Amino acid sequence: MDNNEKGHPADYNEDEARLAGLGYKQNMKRQFSGLQNFGFTLTNSSVLIGIVPLFTFGMTTGGPVAAIWGWLMVAFFVMFIGLGMAEICSTFPTAGGLYFWTAKLGGPKWGPMFSWYEAWFNMLGQFAGCSGSVLAAATFLNTMIKVWDIDYEITGTKNFYIMAIMMVLGGLINTAGGRALKVASLVSVVVHIFGTIAIVIIVLVGAPKLQSAEFVFTEFQDHTGYTEYSNASPVLVFLLGLLQSQWSMLGYDASAHMSEETEKSYVNGPRGILMSIFASVCIGLCLALALTFGIQDYEATRLSPLGAAPQIFVDCAGQVGGSILIFLIVFAGFLCGIATVAANSRMLYAFARDGGLPFSPYWTVLNKRTQMPLRLVWLSVVIIIILALPAIGSAAVLSAISGISIIGFTVSYAIPILLRITVGAEGFIQREFNLGGWSKPIGWVACIWTAFIFVIFNLPQTWPVDDMEFFNYTPAAVGFLLIFTTSSWFLSARHWFKGPVSEIALQELDGIVPVARPNEKQEVIEEAK
Repeated sequence: MDNNEKGHPADYNEDEARLAGLGYKQNMKRQFSGLQNFGFTLTNSSVLIGIVPLFTFGMTTGGPVAAIWGWLMVAFFVMFIGLGMAEICSTFPTAGGLYFWTAKLGGPKWGPMFSWYEAWFNMLGQFAGCSGSVLAAATFLNTMIKVWDIDYEITGTKNFYIMAIMMVLGGLINTAGGRALKVASLVSVVVHIFGTIAIVIIVLVGAPKLQSAEFVFTEFQDHTGYTEYSNASPVLVFLLGLLQSQWSMLGYDASAHMSEETEKSYVNGPRGILMSIFASVCIGLCLALALTFGIQDYEATRLSPLGAAPQIFVDCAGQVGGSILIFLIVFAGFLCGIATVAANSRMLYAFARDGGLPFSPYWTVLNKRTQMPLRLVWLSVVIIIILALPAIGSAAVLSAISGISIIGFTVSYAIPILLRITVGAEGFIQREFNLGGWSKPIGWVACIWTAFIFVIFNLPQTWPVDDMEFFNYTPAAVGFLLIFTTSSWFLSARHWFKGPVSEIALQELDGIVPVARPNEKQEVIEEAK
């Protein structure tokens, strides 16, 4: 496309043209490279803040077998989900991400209703994921104090207050603008890659003894009560233990949400999704292996007042070295909070832009200095802090929030993939990244896996369920969302919510349409209408 065509701004580029073809103006500043987009996405996934805080949970529900083989099993199925999402992202690179995809793929009949459900489930996943990540970071900060003062008491109230302070700081960094987010993104890549390498080396080299390969790859442990107090199969316990791995491989939709601020988003968006999954799989496997090899005394580690992973750090690196490794996890969780708030606010911006939020015109105002939706940044911060309130009184809050996040995210991932291979298959135009004839089989595997884990992570995490302190409130949160979205849709939203609303009429483009092959041009025009 000639940027100097009559009537076109000199800086009118391919990204703006494609965004215009989808019905939106380039309002936010397009300032992030593919590497920075990858940094946001890798941070959202945050293997460090996924595997390490839930390592105690993993030692309880399956032990080494769940930690290693469960990781590989989850990685296998998550890649199917990522491939399905990447193909759609290449065709629809917009901040609405999965919400926009769902509306377009569902068509006039199903698009509005499914995009309504999509938006709320994706927001649940993002808010719960951020809340859990930063809460874990706050807990580890308290743990670092306890390493030096064994009498220091770690309480849910202390964890909550520290978490709230971290979220406010994360909101301030988002408010500072694009330069601060760029720095945070690049620092996060360094922390997650080289920080993980440092942990792996220090644990393996510094461990007084290493567990045997037989222990790491074959040892099964159940401390949930299922096999002892019920007739449940060890397989069920293993499946419950997948929560640790699945929570570590979420959030890669951030690449799509940042697409309106990313250069060549139709290529870098899909690339960010798949690169973050691949990097998370490799980093996470090394981390899980190192932690499992580094266990000194299984029961003492599992029941340690520090938590399993911090105890392994101290056992293998000493008080000083262990504290440094614990701080790496704290910093990773803080960076995860920054990136997740950025992605959350863009998703909310797209939803509000289409009238999906109460007082939408207020929320869609962009800050003049940063060209970012700062009002939604702070709305995200407030909601994320509120979600962590149960931490004050429940010991199971982190695993419960993890389950909520998993279900919110994976359901929101599966909805557009399901529509892509069913009602939206005929009209879908494959772009730079496409799966060819493999779209349908890959999509079906992704959807079946999502349905499976939806059931698994709603189950009680211990048995019998006789202590409310360890109650898994995931079903309550998911059930509330289902009731809210369904009732609000049929009672109100179906009368006025139509999904994504075009900001600009196609004729305003002065002939500019997304670049396509000659025989696709008319299809793209019709789609933009």
